[in-house]
Amino acid sequence: MKKANDIFIINRDPTKMTLTLAPAEGDYSLEIFESNHAIDMQTPISGKFSYVLDTNTKEWVNQVDGHSLEGLFVRDLIKQCNGIPKL
Repeated sequence: MKKANDIFIINRDPTKMTLTLAPAEGDYSLEIFESNHAIDMQTPISGKFSYVLDTNTKEWVNQVDGHSLEGLFVRDLIKQCNGIPKL
């Protein structure tokens, strides 16, 4: 059985949040762009994607293939972690 993650470092400012796992695991970042109503997310597994709000579903979706920000974030985090951070 895997032990719980010891390191979840969260840094926030008005337009960006970064979640750092154990140093060898990498960073997850969310950056907000108010001017064009978009969010960029980067994960150490999937790379960087841009998202816009789907006004019908109220989900942040990628304009290229329609995947959701939440879905990709959860899938990538589950692959690397045991437990969840307190945001």
